[in-house]
Amino acid sequence: MKKLILVIALATSLSTLANAQQKTDKTPAEKAAHKTQNLQKNLKLTATQTKQVNALFLTEATRIDSLKANKAGKKANKEKHKAIEAQTDQKLNTILTADQQKALADFKAAKKEKHDKKKADTAAPKQ
Repeated sequence: MKKLILVIALATSLSTLANAQQKTDKTPAEKAAHKTQNLQKNLKLTATQTKQVNALFLTEATRIDSLKANKAGKKANKEKHKAIEAQTDQKLNTILTADQQKALADFKAAKKEKHDKKKADTAAPKQ
């Protein structure tokens, strides 16, 4: 009886672990909606700006997903990815007002600082 309970517990835990590790990729529309919602919250976009930004992010997400599907070369894809992001940033700046552009730059700087700090913390040897 104890062996049966042990086997059932083991099977249940293994299936739970297997399901927890499955990663579901978001669709380009979901990615665009998430990024737009973030900017809407942080920059107080107007309704017109929200529609334009969502369309811009949808195009970006679609192009980046096609890059990932291509799998030509990691280095080449990284350069193309950066180029796509740069184009998106340029177009985004034409949509935003000067105040929103400044707020976006501050937001990106804070995010980069947080990322760099986290990267430095993980790279530092732990004693």
